[in-house]
Amino acid sequence: MVSLLLSNFSYAEQCPSPDIIKDRKISREYEWTIDERRTLEDVLAVEKLFSVRIKNQGEFIACYYSGNRGILRLDGKPLKDSCRIQTESGNWKKIEGETVCLDEELSLCIYKIECA
Repeated sequence: MVSLLLSNFSYAEQCPSPDIIKDRKISREYEWTIDERRTLEDVLAVEKLFSVRIKNQGEFIACYYSGNRGILRLDGKPLKDSCRIQTESGNWKKIEGETVCLDEELSLCIYKIECA
């Protein structure tokens, strides 16, 4: 019974706010990546989260930010193997192969990591 409980691990999250990014306190449950042409200064210059999308059937979350250095996409892939990202709460809709947050207040779109 214990192994069954441990195999279906779930952890609720949301895209980090610009303040969390600037304070460098983003979740350690993910491998976070950005475009290789972007710099730390680009990341620390984010001002507003404007889109949240679950990509590749839950392989990773894509958080889109605007700022004075342009648009930045921060991707988060669960660190643990055999894990996928699923919606937890908020208004989500599948659009062209992605699951997109439709809430005006993006902090309401909560996702979770589910592991097999």
